[in-house]
Amino acid sequence: MPLSSLPDECFDDILSFLDNKSLYKCLFVNRFYCKLSIPIIWKEPFRPIYAKPKFPLVINTLLICLNEDEISSLIPYKIDFPRNKPPLFEYGKYVRKIDQDFVKQNIITWLNPSEGYDVDKHQDYRVQKLMDVIYHMIMRQGSNIQKFNLNVSQSDSYIDLPKVSTFITFHPGITDLRSLNMEIDLGHNNNIGCQNTIDFLNIIPTFCRNIINCDLWIFKLNNIFVKPFLDIIQLQPLERMLICIVNIEENAKKIINALEFRSETLRELLFECLDFRDIDLSFLSNLKCLERLKFIYCKGFVSQHCESLSLSNNKFQLKELKLWHSGLDDLYDRFDGSDIKLNVIDTMIKFLGGESLRKLSLNIVTLETIRTVKEHCPNVNFLHIKIFSGQYLDLIIPLICELQYLKVLNIQIGSYRVSVSLLVKTLSDYLVTVQHLFFDFFIDLSSFEYFTSNCKANIEKFIIPNNKSLREGYLICLDNYQKVHNSLKVLGIEDEFDLNNEESEIIEIIDSLKEQNVRIIPSSQLLKLFY
Repeated sequence: MPLSSLPDECFDDILSFLDNKSLYKCLFVNRFYCKLSIPIIWKEPFRPIYAKPKFPLVINTLLICLNEDEISSLIPYKIDFPRNKPPLFEYGKYVRKIDQDFVKQNIITWLNPSEGYDVDKHQDYRVQKLMDVIYHMIMRQGSNIQKFNLNVSQSDSYIDLPKVSTFITFHPGITDLRSLNMEIDLGHNNNIGCQNTIDFLNIIPTFCRNIINCDLWIFKLNNIFVKPFLDIIQLQPLERMLICIVNIEENAKKIINALEFRSETLRELLFECLDFRDIDLSFLSNLKCLERLKFIYCKGFVSQHCESLSLSNNKFQLKELKLWHSGLDDLYDRFDGSDIKLNVIDTMIKFLGGESLRKLSLNIVTLETIRTVKEHCPNVNFLHIKIFSGQYLDLIIPLICELQYLKVLNIQIGSYRVSVSLLVKTLSDYLVTVQHLFFDFFIDLSSFEYFTSNCKANIEKFIIPNNKSLREGYLICLDNYQKVHNSLKVLGIEDEFDLNNEESEIIEIIDSLKEQNVRIIPSSQLLKLFY
């Protein structure tokens, strides 16, 4: 069957797996491939500009799509732009993701190609005008924006959005917006210069109808933003929400408490860098659909939180839980020098975990917390831990290995007082079920050799420790391991590894592993599996 007889949807699915470099090559195959590649390439045309960037051709291309009215609006500003033949496509209509910061960076760089991106160039009056006409053209051509990133700051370099009429005049525009990412660093009475952005946020709750993903990063919160944030949470069918609030105040508490309105839709909730000391967590038990809950570098968990969770009539049915406490990087082998209440963390695992839990990330690893995991979270198959205390390590590791469904294990070490030798050797003696393993710490060669020689588990995916001087020794150990187990399928090696520049001994070991059906890939391609 000729390729062209396949439905376009099949080609879209195939081409979606290609990177931009490969997609650009498709443009020159024939018009058919060009027509299918262009919408994918232009989904996200605005990318970050780095030092000495290439000339931002994306702005050139968008400017040749302007109509007569848009061109006329630029004449008073003496902006020179290409007047080429008409474009082959209406590129604006394919745009699906907009990052306001990246749009600004691309425009400034286009205006000053010899200098690259210079934040001081924001004062150029032409930046705002180009921003206005580019947004207008994208909306006019019928773009269906799915994701919008907005960074509002009190910095002089902030460039306001176009007038709100640009977003509501044309269809579909932002009507079907699915994801909204907002970063706010604007204190009280500092809203001069962002009135259009404020108007934009005020229409979002009612004009948009299907926002399911929202990231809210608040460093300084101006009162003017509180109502639109509350309305977005209350009126949009959010399924995923991330909240990062640096300074907790009454308005911030209102935003967190508003999550109760999402009891029927919210499936994933992430808190980052929050102090929960004066925050009531009882609303969590009312989130009936919640499957993934993450506390990332949070603190302030107290006994009142456990009491509110214990009084709930609704039992949590989480599939994933992350309890990553802040302030641990300065600790050694004791937790009692911090504000961490170990009994509170232990109780939170008990109430938030359960038989439904499959994925757990924890950086408070004690004998008590691991016992609680084993007793109350028996079906965990993914475990990511960061160990700060060396106490009872010989008891903790066997308990972890007794989790009968454990398949993925990622271990980090946060203190030099944790004995790597004891940790690795104990794992080798007790580990049985794990198939995917990542040691995210330095391992001496003798400990690694002991592990690979005595490990009972049939490991399928493994990331080799990142140490160039010991790489050959690590590879020899893994080669010997594979000859015994014949289980290893994928081996991740640091991205900088280049087989062409390695010594013959390492090339020989790599060839031996490949002959045993081990696929060698950059470790970055495996990392997602462990987080």
